[in-house]
Amino acid sequence: MKTNKIFIILLLCVFCQCTKSDRPTIIGENLEFGLTLYSDACFPEVNDKYEYPVVPGMEEWNNLDYDIETPWEKFCQLPDSVLKTISTAGLIDALIYAPLFTGFSMISSDGTALKWHRHYGAFNSAKELFQRENADDALVAYYELVRLNCIKSSSKDTERMEGLEMLFTKQQILDKMGHESKKQAIVALLANYKKFPDDLNRIFPMAFIMYADKYEPIVKYSQDNEKEFNCILNGYFYSFDQADLITSYAENYIK
Repeated sequence: MKTNKIFIILLLCVFCQCTKSDRPTIIGENLEFGLTLYSDACFPEVNDKYEYPVVPGMEEWNNLDYDIETPWEKFCQLPDSVLKTISTAGLIDALIYAPLFTGFSMISSDGTALKWHRHYGAFNSAKELFQRENADDALVAYYELVRLNCIKSSSKDTERMEGLEMLFTKQQILDKMGHESKKQAIVALLANYKKFPDDLNRIFPMAFIMYADKYEPIVKYSQDNEKEFNCILNGYFYSFDQADLITSYAENYIK
């Protein structure tokens, strides 16, 4: 009888060890905003994550009434009861994981920044986010925990990442950011750019942030090269030399 008890205890210990080892490891967290980054994820988890009840592929989605002008819209919105109670970090997460936030055609003659600005308008989570007083701090905290190494070029996470970064180009976010918050965002953006220098779109948020902070070198550049700088504000480069110029400004800005 005693032998059986010992055997059972040993089995429980082995089971617990296996279960524990199978769990993803926490590799980063921000307790203030309820964010946790696990080793098997590209984006942090939020404490009050919103799960959309209907997503592409489900029967309800496939049976949409296409007589309505935007039949999918109701499935991409947060209910009013959630919209005003969800945390700001939860809003950011709900936005980038909203159905059709990725994989939706945004064909436009506009550059990257303006294209995303138009796209945000389709989601009530974005509209609510831009009104939150702590939207800037929550966005920086969320972005700092993103892991680029697990994002593949063919995945929707690439588009999700771009949509997240372009939030830094929205004036409603920039108006809330103080100098130190802006520097913190630039540090994170610049670090990710250095990891993947082929992704030039990451440079636009840096330009927007420094310009909003009235950083003298970039303000002077905008005044002396109005046409070229307006290209950046639209989200495309007048010349590839601009990419090197903006990143050099960013390097000096954070010193």
